Amino acid sequence: MKSFNFNEIKEYISKTSKETSIYVGCDSRQTGDLTVFVSVIVVHIDSCKGGKIFYEVRKEKRIKSLKERLLKEVDFAVMTALNIIDVVDDRNLEVHLDINPDNRYKSHIIVKEAISYVLAQGLKPKLKPESFAAYSVADYLTKR
Repeated sequence: MKSFNFNEIKEYISKTSKETSIYVGCDSRQTGDLTVFVSVIVVHIDSCKGGKIFYEVRKEKRIKSLKERLLKEVDFAVMTALNIIDVVDDRNLEVHLDINPDNRYKSHIIVKEAISYVLAQGLKPKLKPESFAAYSVADYLTKR
């Protein structure tokens, strides 16, 4: 298991310009009798240059319910964002959700709940196809 070092992350963010964007997301996968969650913080320098990725891995007993697993992803992303919110200041902060609003996809079942929860925390949600921190970065790390 790998955990965030929020002090290190906050220090890194505080040294970036106000033009920097921060994207937070989470994805999961089922493996054997476990569900593996990977939460990420992507710091995009000046919103146009390179960036840095911080990540955390959590393993839990296999979650059989898709809805429960997706809601946990949303919760982990929100909690991660709230842990760094005090150093974000005027920087762009988005919570990226691995949820497809198109009803042809299974993840659409929690669109309303997920968006409402993120907004209720004062955060900005992004869904697929705009949520690359979750569906690309975190997804990649779940497979490692």
